[in-house]
Parts: sequence; structure tokens; C-alpha cells
Amino acid sequence: MLANNFKKSILAINIGLVLTAGMTGTVYAADEVKVQEEVEVIEVRGIRRSLEAALNTKRFANAVVDSISAEDIGKMPDKNIAESLQRIPGVSITRNFAGEGGSVSIRGTNPELTAISLNGNYVASTGWFSQQAMSRSFDMDLMPAEMVAGVDVYKSPTASLDEGGVGGSVVMRTRKPLELDSMTIFGSLEMQDNSIADDNGFGGTGLVSWKNEESNFGILGSLSTLETVGRAHKAENYMDDGWAGAGIAEFNQTRKRDAVNFVVQYAPSDALEMSFNYFGVDLDAGNSNQNYLIIAGTDVAGFNSTVSGATEFGPLGFALNGTRTGGPFDDQNTRNAEVDTKVYSYEANYTAESYTAKFILGKTEASGGDGGNYNIGWTSTNPNQTIEFDMTRKNDMLLKPSNTDAGNHAEYVMNTPAVTEGVRSDEETFAQLDLDFAVEIGSITNIKTGLKVRDHEFLSYSNRWSFAPGINLGANGQPLTKADFADGHFDHSGVGLVAGSPTNIARTDGAALRKHINSFKNGSTLNKDGWGKVSEDITAAYVQSDYSGDGFRGNVGLRYVQTDTTSTYYDFVTLDFKTTEKRNYADWLPSFNLALDLDDTLILRMSAAKVMSRPNYTFMNPASSYNETTQTYTRGSVDLDPYRANQADIGIEWYFNESSLISASLFSKDIKSFIIQGGNVSQIQVGGQTRFVSAPAQGLGGQIEGLELQYQQAFGEFGVLANLTYAEGYGLQQSNGQIVKAGLPGLSKLTMNLTGYYETDLYSVRVAYNHRDEYLAESTGIGGTTLWDAHGYVDLSATWHINENLDLSLEMTNLLEETTTQRLDGAYDAMRLAAENGRNSYLKLSYRF
Repeated sequence: MLANNFKKSILAINIGLVLTAGMTGTVYAADEVKVQEEVEVIEVRGIRRSLEAALNTKRFANAVVDSISAEDIGKMPDKNIAESLQRIPGVSITRNFAGEGGSVSIRGTNPELTAISLNGNYVASTGWFSQQAMSRSFDMDLMPAEMVAGVDVYKSPTASLDEGGVGGSVVMRTRKPLELDSMTIFGSLEMQDNSIADDNGFGGTGLVSWKNEESNFGILGSLSTLETVGRAHKAENYMDDGWAGAGIAEFNQTRKRDAVNFVVQYAPSDALEMSFNYFGVDLDAGNSNQNYLIIAGTDVAGFNSTVSGATEFGPLGFALNGTRTGGPFDDQNTRNAEVDTKVYSYEANYTAESYTAKFILGKTEASGGDGGNYNIGWTSTNPNQTIEFDMTRKNDMLLKPSNTDAGNHAEYVMNTPAVTEGVRSDEETFAQLDLDFAVEIGSITNIKTGLKVRDHEFLSYSNRWSFAPGINLGANGQPLTKADFADGHFDHSGVGLVAGSPTNIARTDGAALRKHINSFKNGSTLNKDGWGKVSEDITAAYVQSDYSGDGFRGNVGLRYVQTDTTSTYYDFVTLDFKTTEKRNYADWLPSFNLALDLDDTLILRMSAAKVMSRPNYTFMNPASSYNETTQTYTRGSVDLDPYRANQADIGIEWYFNESSLISASLFSKDIKSFIIQGGNVSQIQVGGQTRFVSAPAQGLGGQIEGLELQYQQAFGEFGVLANLTYAEGYGLQQSNGQIVKAGLPGLSKLTMNLTGYYETDLYSVRVAYNHRDEYLAESTGIGGTTLWDAHGYVDLSATWHINENLDLSLEMTNLLEETTTQRLDGAYDAMRLAAENGRNSYLKLSYRF
């Protein structure tokens, strides 16, 4: 097997040499990839030139780096940055609720282990979905593609690059005014259409960049607004959960994103350059999810069962098929979700004869949450209702009610609503000083050192609202029905459903429901058990050496990082007082990168490093919840080690002309520690009774090994890009006293991308296909971790250059309207969730001067 071969390979030797040698040099790659002075400067205009610029970056990098360059302002290869990243070898993405690219996995690792930064620094984020993990990763769909100059993906670290990426690091780069022509003006208008929605989204972007005649003072301002219509038609199977349900659902969201970027740059002399950068984005992510459900929580075999004809029963004893006496429950959750993220940074660069110095001071903050999760239930009062159902099927499910009309608004009356408001905030202040000394010590050309301090705080809590009487009654004192909030029907495509299941279901207006419920609000109460704060003081220092000689170059370095963590929470038993827990740990992170020029076109590249990623805030958040049935408190803890791994790779790259490449790389990650949710269960005494406490635990290590292949070539006006990544891996866990191998979240054995393009001076067309094998990941429903089936997407973009300044473009994602399927990862290979998100089309008119 592949794993056995790797253990005998040069990768293992490289890891051992680098990680035990006590090296004190290091490499500087935090801001952008440095290239040799003689490298051609490429003006990036058009698909081919963009690919050549990215290839140029990769070729002359002193680390294992892949890049994406914007063809021009407003011309990232894809509308969504995550979807652009999936074209890079070894990178795969998970689609979010509305089918857009979201989290990013690098070389088979969990997306939580991908570090994402803006201009080399952390960006605060809170997420907007009520059940979304409390992650450290910035949501990629918050960044307008028009504001990004390029993205670098570091698969091997350098000492000067911020730690945190066991999988790898993604660095988004924005523009500065002194790097652009004076009075650069860009503007665009666009319209978006989703194939399974009736509405359209609209947006626009404007950018103006000016600098004086001396080119030593400049100002850049950019504004972007975009309304995006997102839909998901779903079949959901949660019969193995404690509430035992399954349903026919629609996720309905129209997001409005407003973003601004403002940059002032001043270079009073050739030696000194300063800049101030502000980036802010506000996302209104209001959404509604309607789920036409069967809830069978009492349908346990042999005990109060309302189901007849059942032949299959789940792990908790609930019937998985048969005919249930009773009607469906239409469960609606509508949310006022919003995210507000800001980044302020000041940077000064000073260049002396023998050294350069860079100082950065900044702050990033985010606030948001679900804005209130409004839960409304709708039920029919019709007599003699039954539901025929079957949740044991592999690729679909049956949910067929009788004596009720799912499409009749007036038939379904409102139950008493409940609202829990989830609130999150994330904040970090950072300061960094880097020094770069030019030296001539043998092959060493530069010695770099630096210090960075970070003060971080993450807070999460929830409030439960209270209401005045009569909230579910109309002015006439009669119960409210769906007809009072009617918003047409959602015509479910039938994906994941057996014929006979209803597909025309009465929809209600989520915004109107929220407005009605708000009018009855008369107070709110803090859920003390759900209040938790995590504070981190992080200090990092590094030293790094760049070296080069006849036919070789690279870097070697060592980074030291100290993390001091404090968690604050209400005592989860009494809830009477706040208490704290503390934890600190330190990591020494050596890194080594070497590129050997075997000839003018052939490069042998090797790297090895020790890497770490801190636990996400879901694992660390000390807030708790109590399950009365199991008598268990579930909570997070700061008493955890970070994810740690040793990694190495070796690759060969053949640049057979300026725009063409064939490469192959072997990589290995030896995982020393990871984290298992609920892996640590202890007992406590409460009032003389035994209670249980479930908290995260450390895993026992694991391994990821793989192969990356890449091909890129231009044929006159045509061009092709192809890459393939094969990876195998496992994590070690303790189960029933035995150590067993388990699957790793985010790991697909095979991912591949194929892109073809045709470009002339008048127009360009690009078609891209992305495939990903099955993988474990967080469910887009509420069912935790599930197994996603393999899936592939076809995207299309076309641009007509009307004249030198004006472009008309069409971009279509998920052209063939691929659906995704998740299934139960356990005894049953049954479908967990099937979702159709439709095809998104963007028509855009842009102007550049």
C-alpha cells in the first residue's frame, strides 16, 4: 500500500534530519513570495498572463507555494475565492448551505487546520449559522473577489510565516495605491440568478486609486455591495438522533454583503514607506429553513410505538420504516443572522544599506451570530392523518403523509414560537517587528528575525427571549396559519425523495415572521450555562536564513511560539458564579526548504517542518449544556494540546516553457496529536447524585501521505490545466480498550481538477471541472459528522472585451446542477441528506480606466 511505501522513502529521512538537528536558521515568506532579481515582471492581463504570473511565483519561490493571480482588477478566476483555490493541486473545498465554496482543506487535512490570513495577519470572524462550529478560519465568501490581488497557498511553512496551519496557510493579498497606475478606476455592475429561485441578486463594485506625480503618496478606496440569492432543496434523515426525525426541506437565503477597503500609502524617502489599511465587511445573512418533518421520538420498538409495519430499527430503538399514526410537523427556523468584520493595520518599512526593518501594528474585530433563531412549528388539525415512511434506503427516502395537503397554507396553524439568540465576538490586537540583514556568510544571503505578539479574545453566549401572550393568535383571537405569512410554495425538485413524497410545500415569509414575533418580545434572559470566553496571549519569535548558490536556493529557520490561554465561564453545576481555567504551552517549530536547479528547466524541491494548529473555539469554549435524559454535561476545555505534526515532501518540477509545467510531489504528515469531541467522560457528584461530564480529548496521532500531479500548457490561443491529488490517512483512537484506526475529517482519497480555456484579444472562455472523492465532514444539517459522497462540479466563465476599457462577462457555477449526498457513517449506509443548490449565473459589466 501507499502508506507502507512512504515509510521507507526519503520523506521519513528528511523529517528525521530536520526535526532533530536543532537548526537556528529560517526562511522569510510571510508577506509574499520573493523571487530572484532577474525574474521577468509580468503584466497580468488575461487568463494566459495570469497563469504565467502564478507559475512564475511557484517556480522561484523558496518554499512549496502555489498562487492565484487576478487577471486584472475584478478578475479573479472564480467569483468565490474558495472556488478559485480548489483549482490548486492538493486543495479541496466544502460547499456551504447555499452551495457556494466555503471551507478549505489542504492535502487531506480538516479545514480547521488551514490557516487563513489577510496580508499575512489573522482576520476575526464569528460565523452566522446558529449551529456553525466556532472556528478560527475566516469565511472565504466574506471577501469580495474584486478586492483581492492574489492568493498564495503555502504547503510548506517558513519560520517567518505565522504558525497555525497543519494543513497549510492561505494568504490573501490586497492592493496598494503606489503599486497601481495613477488614477486607476474600476467599476462593475452585476446580476445573479439561481436556477431554483424566483428572485435575482444585484451588486456593484467601485475602485479608485490615485498617486501623485512623485509616486510617493497614494490613496486607494474600494466599495463593493452584492446581494446573493441562495437556495437548497433537501431531503434530510435524522432517524438515528435522539429526536428521531426526517424531513423535506428548503433553505432560503438572500445575503447582502457590503465591503470597503481604504488604503493610504506614503513614502517620504527612498528608505521609508508607510501605509494604513482598513478593510471592513458587513454581511446580512438572514435566512429561513423549513422542514416538513416526521418526528418519531416515541416510536421505540415495543414501547408506546405509534408505528405499524416497522421492520427496521435504529441504534436508539426508533422505527426506521412503517406507517405512523399522526401528522407531519412543519418545523421552521428563521434567523436574523449578521456578521461584521473589521481590520485596521499600520505598516512601516525602512530600508538601510545592510538591513531592512518592517513594523506592523493592527487590530481585527468581528461581531455577529444568528441574530436570534426563531423556531416556529406548523401543524395540521385534520383528523386521521398518517405518514408512510422509509429511512433505510441507500440513495433516497420516503415520507408520504395522508389526509393532509402540504401545499395548503390555511390548513397549518402556528404553535407557540421560541427564540434563542446566539451572540459571538472575536477580537485580536497584534504587533510585529521583522528585521532582514543582508549578509555574505558562505551561501547564506540573508538572516531574518522577528517578534510578534497577539492578544486574542473570543466570546460566545446566548439569550432566551420571552413574549407577551397571544403571539400565535390573530386579531380575531383565532390561531395564526401559514396563510397569514404566505410566500408562495417551494417546489422541491424531488432530490433524495421517493415518488409520492410531497414536493409542493406551502412556504412562509421568514422576515415577516420575525417582524411579527419581535412585536411580542418583552424581555430576554442570559443562558448562563452557554456563556463562555476564551482569552489567548500569543508570543512568537523566529530566526531564519535564506541561502543560495550555483544551482540551489532555499531557507532554514526556527520559530518559537508561547500560548497562554484563560477560559472564563459560569460554574456549570450551580451557575451562580464565574470561574476560570488556565493552560499554557510552547512549541519549537523548525522548517527547512531546498530547491535544486537540475538544469534551466528542471527543479527538485524538498521541505520538512514541524507544524501546529490551535484547537478551534468549539473545543475550547468552556460553556456547557445539560442533557436530563443522559444526565450529562457537555462542554469544551482549554486543557488541550494543539494539533501537532511533522511534515515533509519532495517533488520535481519541469518548466518546459514560460507558461507550461509538469510536476509531481510526494508528501507526508505525521500527526502527533489531534482532538476528539466528547472523548473525555468523567463523573461528578451533584446533590448526592452521579452526573457525567463530557469534554474533548486528545487523539493518539495519525498519518496522511499522498501524491500530487500537475500539468499546465498553452497551445497558442488554447490552454489546459490539470492536477490530481491522491492521499491516504488515518487517525488513531481508543475504543473499548483497543487502539483503532479511524477516518480523518476532510480527507478525500482522490481530488482532481481539469480546466480548459480559449483566449483572443476579443474574448475568452474557460471551462473548469472539479472532482472530489467521498470524505468525512461536518454535516450541512444538524447531524454532526457524516460521510459525503463523491461529487464533481462544472463551472464556466466567458468574457467579451467590448473595447479597451469595457468588458461583459458571464460566469456560471455548478453548470450541470450537481447534487450532493451525505450518508450515515455507522451501521446503516442510508442517505443522511441530499441537497440541490441549483446553478448560479452572474452577468457582469465592468469598466477599467
